[in-house]
Amino acid sequence: MSKESAPINYESTVYLLKRLTKEYVAVHWRTFALSIALMLVIAGTTSFHAWLIKPALDKVFVDRDQFWLIWIPIIVFLVTVVKGFATYFQLLTMNVLTMRITADLRKRLYGQFIKSDIAKLHNRSSGDMTASIMNETNSVVGLISTILNGSIKQFLTLGSLIAVMFYQSVELSLIAFIGFPLAAYPIYKIGRRLRNMSFKNQEIAGKFSSQLNDTLQYSKLVKSYNCEDFEIKRMSRVIEEIFKMSKKISRLSLISSPFVESLAGIGVAAVIWYGGTKVINGTTTTGAFFSFFAAMMMAYRPLKSVSGMNSGIQMGLAAATRYYRMIDEQQEIIDKANAIALQNVRGNIKFEDVTFRYVADKITLEKVNLEVKAGQTIALVGHSGGGKSTIMSMMLRFYDPESGRVLLDGHDIRDLTLSSVRKAMAVVNQEVMLFDDTIMENLRYGNESATEEQIIAAAKMAEADEFIRALPQGYQTPIGQNGIRLSGGQRQRIAIARAILYDAPILLLDEATSALDPVSESLIKNALAKLMAGRTSVVIAHRLSTVMHADKIFVIAEGKVVESGTHKELIAQGGAYANLYSKQFEIDQDS
Repeated sequence: MSKESAPINYESTVYLLKRLTKEYVAVHWRTFALSIALMLVIAGTTSFHAWLIKPALDKVFVDRDQFWLIWIPIIVFLVTVVKGFATYFQLLTMNVLTMRITADLRKRLYGQFIKSDIAKLHNRSSGDMTASIMNETNSVVGLISTILNGSIKQFLTLGSLIAVMFYQSVELSLIAFIGFPLAAYPIYKIGRRLRNMSFKNQEIAGKFSSQLNDTLQYSKLVKSYNCEDFEIKRMSRVIEEIFKMSKKISRLSLISSPFVESLAGIGVAAVIWYGGTKVINGTTTTGAFFSFFAAMMMAYRPLKSVSGMNSGIQMGLAAATRYYRMIDEQQEIIDKANAIALQNVRGNIKFEDVTFRYVADKITLEKVNLEVKAGQTIALVGHSGGGKSTIMSMMLRFYDPESGRVLLDGHDIRDLTLSSVRKAMAVVNQEVMLFDDTIMENLRYGNESATEEQIIAAAKMAEADEFIRALPQGYQTPIGQNGIRLSGGQRQRIAIARAILYDAPILLLDEATSALDPVSESLIKNALAKLMAGRTSVVIAHRLSTVMHADKIFVIAEGKVVESGTHKELIAQGGAYANLYSKQFEIDQDS
């Protein structure tokens, strides 16, 4: 197997750390280098404080030297000031660096999600993706921060203090640390368990975020069915799962502390006994021993901190594993290397023997053949689940055919850039999708360069200008999540105005008037007629009265085109279309 095709070992600590360093730390190397330089200053001043104890005791308290009585306090003060400012600027640079990396991680993961294939997006809940963008990136940044701002700084400080200790006494240094290798294996095993538990914890967190997002978004449904207490119980179960898992993680992450404390206690006791013996015997000075002892006690703090960081590092590595698995997920609907950016689109669409399935054991479209000539209006009709929306999705290249071709102006759309295909098509869906923003920004979506005059003209064409101006802030009125502050008819007219402003040569209408009341429907019929004039229009409709004047109607049933023709031709055939029309006519008469 070649190196390029070898599977990635996402469980490898070395692989994850190398990749994070290359992609997120190295690009900000100046800030990182400055922080390291400041860490060295902090480590040096800390060890210098420990070293100063020897001359302070020997020269001042033993020899009673007046010169050192004046200068040692001055030196201590100056060193403390340098350490204080170095600590401030080091923490500041690291905070800026971690905030920058957090932003980089979130932008990249959001970009990966938003560019993912529709099929893959539908397999993930929005809540789970939101949790990943917020929680996963926080954990990865926590890992980076722990290593850069924690481990490196503590190791530098520890190294400088150990240097002072060995300078003062090699024997005492070996005694002080002889027991710590015994803690390495238990800490390693604890770390592996923590990483595995972190995977489970994130699964629960994703479930919590998804469920929370659903219940708050569909609060009307919850209240309509009197399910507030049910949802509270259901959410409480998930929250309890999070509590139990967090308790396990906390218990496991803290268990290394007793090992380190006990070994430190053994080391301190041994050093006091052995060092005290040497001072009593006169083989070392009191100042040298206390300088060593101070350095040792200072060294235990970073040593304990490093061992305590293991849990955070392991949980961060688990998050990095999940992060890179998501980042590396390959899209299938992408541009070819030599894809053509289609210009001056005329609007001819053709399906040639198109077969497609969402799942392996069920065909959704089977050898579909249909053609839309430039400027024509065609309608797709039939019972729900027949494949109409899938056909429209394939025009937008949300999916690729299993076999057959979808052609746009004679080109297989797989040979065209995705951007040029989708710029050629304006869409108005049955389910209106609006953002939690102002009306102006929702109208401008997809055409950021549109002027205010163009936006208002589009709103007037969609018969939306009048109700917009009646709102408290007019075009600058916030409309809430998915336009919750607007009526169904108002939302639909906003969507139609947005399609008008997009000004594409092909118009795709998926039950575009289904959410409109009779008055609203009447208001926009003329606007739609003007919009569709001269454009290729594909209309999905259940109400056949809205597509009677289409140039051609295709009846879709069980993934196949079972009939096609004009309204009159299909009525005359007396087949599936005529049957649908007569049933709808009877229903309309009864109502």
